Amino acid sequence: MAKDILVTDVLSESMTKSGAKLIRRLDELDSEVKSAFWLFLSDEKSWKLVISSPLVGKDGPREFYKRVISSNSQADENESVVSLNDIGVANIDHPIVQLMKLAIGTGEYDVSGIRFSRNTINGTFIEDSLIYRSSVS
Repeated sequence: MAKDILVTDVLSESMTKSGAKLIRRLDELDSEVKSAFWLFLSDEKSWKLVISSPLVGKDGPREFYKRVISSNSQADENESVVSLNDIGVANIDHPIVQLMKLAIGTGEYDVSGIRFSRNTINGTFIEDSLIYRSSVS
């Protein structure tokens, strides 16, 4: 059985690899992931993997979390996975998703590793993030 990774105040290689693999598995389930990124929450001193899809708005977050659970269950036995506690799902019109769209654009099915740190977008300060995909149109 796959094991949950430990999410800390430092974005580890294990976190970045596990996040990328999750996005790829969600793609295999036709989850319509339009935006996915690790975001550092400075108030909480922790990282959150934010995944946005129009399916969150259409079917609701609970149904999308079921997709995440299904994707995690497909992980290899020795593979680390991102815990549901460390994942946030959002519709594509969520403000943070829209902000990231302004900052970085990627291909529709890219799984990149673009670091975006200590920048301000439309007056909102982003302390740190790692963007896998930002293809919201």
